[in-house]
Formats: sequence, structure tokens, C-alpha cells
Amino acid sequence: MLKRLIRQLAGSGRSVDTAARATLPEAEITLSQALALMRARDYAAATQICQDLIARDAAAPGPWELLGAIALERGEKELACERFETALSLAGEQPTPLCNAAEANRQAGQLNRALELSARALALDPDNGPAMYNQALTLQSCWRTDEALAVYRRLLALRPDLSQAYAGYLFLLALLGEDPLLLRSEHCRWAEINAEPLRASAAGHPNACDPLRQLRIGYVSADFRDHAASSFLEPILAAHDRAGFETYCYSSTEATDTVTDRLRATVSCWRDVRWQDDAALATLIRADRIDILVDLSGHTNGNRLAAFARKPAPVQVTYLGYPATTGMSAMDYRISDARLDPPGAADGYYTEKLLRLPHSLWCFRPPASMPEPGPLPALQSRQITFGSLNSMLKITPAMIALWSRLLLSIPRSRLIVATVGAGQARERIAAEFARQGVPSEVLFFRAPLAREQFWALSGEIDIALDSHPCNGGATTCETLWMGLPVVSLAGELFQSRAGLSLLSVIGLPQLIARSESDYLRIARELASDLEQLSQLRQGLRARMRASPLLDEKGFTRSLESLYREAWRDWCERAPHA
Repeated sequence: MLKRLIRQLAGSGRSVDTAARATLPEAEITLSQALALMRARDYAAATQICQDLIARDAAAPGPWELLGAIALERGEKELACERFETALSLAGEQPTPLCNAAEANRQAGQLNRALELSARALALDPDNGPAMYNQALTLQSCWRTDEALAVYRRLLALRPDLSQAYAGYLFLLALLGEDPLLLRSEHCRWAEINAEPLRASAAGHPNACDPLRQLRIGYVSADFRDHAASSFLEPILAAHDRAGFETYCYSSTEATDTVTDRLRATVSCWRDVRWQDDAALATLIRADRIDILVDLSGHTNGNRLAAFARKPAPVQVTYLGYPATTGMSAMDYRISDARLDPPGAADGYYTEKLLRLPHSLWCFRPPASMPEPGPLPALQSRQITFGSLNSMLKITPAMIALWSRLLLSIPRSRLIVATVGAGQARERIAAEFARQGVPSEVLFFRAPLAREQFWALSGEIDIALDSHPCNGGATTCETLWMGLPVVSLAGELFQSRAGLSLLSVIGLPQLIARSESDYLRIARELASDLEQLSQLRQGLRARMRASPLLDEKGFTRSLESLYREAWRDWCERAPHA
């Protein structure tokens, strides 16, 4: 949304209205200067220019929209809503300012207002792509996934080239555990429309064809910040063998922080490319002579798959950030492990060739600020508290039915459901539990929390319940590190086998269920022996430290071996070999 707004302000001439341009010809130039300062992260100077513009022409919506964009980038979501609402009042009933205000309200959790604004935009323009996309995202946030999917499908029937919205649709399908072959087919359809035509611009690669030389590895992400992915990426960047690998990062990260600074310090070269379009990014990567280019996003927000589609590097790999195929012929490999993707049938779910790590897909570096696990809450409360800690979008009616059976079978047990804010989503999830016979006093909802508050929540929970068909990944690692055993139901899909991979690698296969009845049995047995549960809680960190999950050097050497394998294969096939 932010990049779309910036492009609109930079190129549409909406910075001031027609009358203002007639009397203030320098106003648009001044707004362009504010845009440049915002892109350079000089928010104070950009804000001052916008305020000066408003003082000169209080009726111009453009400066208010840019002030809203600045607030969004700085995480000041309530302020962003106020500014976009002001811009809307000045611009009048038009689809674009309605969409901008809708998106700001969605990000701020004002979901009813976001739906209202999207509906108003669609009343003016029923085929407006951004309005439908905002509507679909907001419906997801309201736990109305069937309606969101219907909106996505209507939108993509009209605008299959709207790649960002297509990515949202594909990611939702993956979270809901869609049939893997259908999931592959939908990703290939996206690629056929949005990626494959870009292959025509791909040229040959002059990279020296030497299987043993130092390689340039380029990592591409919009999440080089305090984000779950950084707990897995930072140990890799820090442990890379400098003699064998030179590391580049291409960052589309919007809100940078101290984690960004730490990551930047570990690599050979850092490129801030968030304002470069995909063609320019591909040109830069090619000029940097990257040998192996690694996508860390898949079809998630901020991805740069259109740059990968132009094949700027000889070897291209997708890793870590997405639970399905990219669907692209330009993406050569996908990194996984044998538990997540057992050799055989799983290979057919991807357009990429699978490279499997020996232990697990993940290498976890716990944030240093995470507190020590506290005592088992049930020892004092004398009741078992379960916890659902994954994203609300991973909670399905089938999972609620299973959790309800568990709660009803254990007297005085209760369930904390995290990441569910007040409003439609909470009401709908509570109603689904009520349909299963679970009384409201058993449920305790928590809105999305800051990471420190999220970690503190573990002090109220005895046993964590993994979601299905999409398991937790980073959340499971942090939950285990905080001393909570995680009961996970394994399925056939990659996304339903994350718990299996993580629990196996730390030596807790007894927490992996293969059926719903197995899931209930494991949870009940844990709840029935508080002394054993307390011992498990206190010993989890030592268990994790001794496992391959926290072996940063060993993991990175294994990853580098896969990179070297892929490079040797290219050298053997290269036209100039």
C-alpha cells in the first residue's frame, strides 16, 4: 500500500488541486522534495515540508496523504488514520483516497471502518482493484476467510496482473492447507501471467564458471528487521565462511531498527532497494555479479519475485519465508528438509528442485532479551491452561472443534487464544467455540502483542497447542524456548509438518501427533502429570541448546554445502563451461 501511495503522489499530480496549482506552481515540486526526504528516512524534514504546504493551501489533500504515509512507516497507525481521514475529507468521495484511508484503518485494527471505506470505493468503481484487495485483507482480519477468498477470486478474474493481490490470495490458500497439487497449479497460473513473460529480458550470465571459487550469495527480503525471520537468518549471516562466500543483502525493508543494523554489520555489502522497481533491482543484482540469489519471502508482503523472474543470477533459490512453491521457472531450487518434504511425492508439489538440509530447515538464534522460563502456572493455579499462540489466520473451524473436545474432557481447563483483537474476529471465534459447547468463561483472548508482552504470556500457559493444517514455525521455536511444550498435529503438507521437523530435531517426537485422537491423547497425558510437565518446562532450553536447531556453524556449513552443490550443477550445465 505504501509504495502504491508514494507512486501515486509522485506521478499523478494529485499533490494539490487544480486551483492551488494555478496559484502555487512550486507546490508540487515541494511535495516531491518531501517524498525524496521520506525515502531517505528523514521524516522530520519531510514532515516540515508537508506542514509548510498545508499552511499555504489548507485544501490540498496530497500533503496530508504523505503525512499519513510517514506515520504508517513509523508505526504510528492511529495517527496515520487521522491524516488519511483528513485527506479524504479534502479530496471528496473518490476511490483512491477512500482506499488509502481504508488501508490505514485496516492496519490500525479499525476493521469495520476499513470495510465501510472499501465498500464506498467499490460503490463508485465496482472493479477497483486496490479497493477489492483492501476488502479481502480486511475480511481475513475479521476471520471471514471464505468471503475473503471469494473477493480475491473476483479480483483476480478481472486483474490477474495485480501481483500483490495475487500473492495475498496464494498465501491464504497455503495457510488454509489447500490441496498441494491445486496449490502448485494456482502458483503456476500466477507465474504464467506475472513472471514468465519477464524471462524474455533475461540475458546470459558472465559469472566465472569455477566450482571451487569464492561465491557471491545475495539475500533478498523485506524483513531485515525485528521480525520472526531474523531469528533464523542472523545466525546464518554471522556464521558464513568468509573465505568461501561473499554475502550481499538486498533490503526492501520499510521500518528499519537495531536488528537491521546488526544484520548489516554481518555482510559484505548492503543494498537498500525498497524504492527501486523490480527491473532496476534485477539490473543491480546482475551488475553485482551475484552467483546465487536467495529469495527469503516467497509470495509474502514486500516480495521481489518479479526481479527473480528476470533471472539476474545464474542460480536462484527460495528459502525460509514461504510454505509453498513460487511457481516460477526462473527459481531453480527450494531449500527444505526430509521431514518437511519427504523424498518422493513431495517433490511434485514444487516447480523448484528440492535441496534438503540434513536436520531441519531452521537454525534458531533466540532473541537475547527473552526472559528465563518461570515456574509452571498450574502448580499454583491447580488448573491446566492451554495456549494457542500462532496467527489467528491459522485457526480453522476444524481446529476449534478439536480444541473444544480437549477442553471439555479436562475439568477446569482453559484456553488462552493469542493474536485475536476485539471485534468481529474475536466474536466469530468465540461463537465457533460456543457451537462446540465450550462456555465463554473458559476462553481468554489476547490482542496482538509486542514481542516482550508475547513472551511474558508464557508465564500464564502450561501447554501450547499447535495449529493445523498450518503449523507454527518461528512461534513454535520461541514458545519452546520459553519452556512450553508444543503439541503438534502432523499432516502430509509442508506447512503441516513444521512441528514434526522442529520437535524431532530437539528430541521430543512424543509431542508429535499423527491423528486427532493422538493429539488429544498427548495433550491429556501432559496435563495429567504436573511434576513431569514442570520438569519438561525447566529443561527445554538445555535440550534446545544441545540440538542441531541451535548449532549455528554446523547448520551454516550444511547450507553452504547445498549452495556449492547447486553451483557445481550450474557450472556443469553452463554454455561457456
